[in-house]
Amino acid sequence: MILEVALSALVCAGPPDAGVAAPVEPVVDTTLERFKTPVEALTEHAVGEASRAVRFDWRRSRVGFGVISSSLLELNSYSSFRIGGYVRKAIGNVMLDAAITYVFVFPSLASEQLALTPYRQFGRPSRFELDVNFGYTLAEGVVTARPGVVPAAQLVLTANAGIRYLFYPGAFTKVPALDVFGSLFAPRISDVEVSNLDPRRLPAMQIDRARYSVLTGFTLDIYFRPGVAVTPRVMMALPVFSGIQGAGLGWWWELSLAVGASL
Repeated sequence: MILEVALSALVCAGPPDAGVAAPVEPVVDTTLERFKTPVEALTEHAVGEASRAVRFDWRRSRVGFGVISSSLLELNSYSSFRIGGYVRKAIGNVMLDAAITYVFVFPSLASEQLALTPYRQFGRPSRFELDVNFGYTLAEGVVTARPGVVPAAQLVLTANAGIRYLFYPGAFTKVPALDVFGSLFAPRISDVEVSNLDPRRLPAMQIDRARYSVLTGFTLDIYFRPGVAVTPRVMMALPVFSGIQGAGLGWWWELSLAVGASL
């Protein structure tokens, strides 16, 4: 009897502290602690960098090439038309290009009428021209044309400066080789060259003696994917060589349009 009472009391009591839950310690994660930066520190330096919208990255092109045509406005009575080819290479924000063109010169009714008088005006016969130009990018951006059929394009506005060399076919006829080498790059066309060019001279024309021209102006490159380029350009000749005896053209304008590709 005494044993049964003891067993019943032990069963009712249960294990010691069975109804009290043990406290749980919180776990603190410090894995990202060393990467945290206060807001005050973030506002003191750049968080990121905005990218430039680019439709065609012309700076990364290896080479560009194409055809170019121009109209020369020499402020005389003759019409001059240029056509040729060009190559170009981008170096950062700088665009270097070279072109070889042939210039066709035509008379007009005014020049033919002037030939009936004792008056003459400065001009230049048909010739080859070699251009070397330097351009620096002023502005660029991506544009969307109003007609939907024209794709979006990259527009690049460039300021240009360059030098032009003029070569007249037949100017060195029957001239000794040593004299040719000496006057080939001379800034002034010699009397012998002018005499040889007389059959090519147009009515009422007095040949301008400057062999070089310095031009400056602006170029607008319009790039379409995958690299087609349409390039209108306006240039103005500076009277740098106007002090040469027999040079009389002075200021004049040139309007050009080039079509090509960049690889």
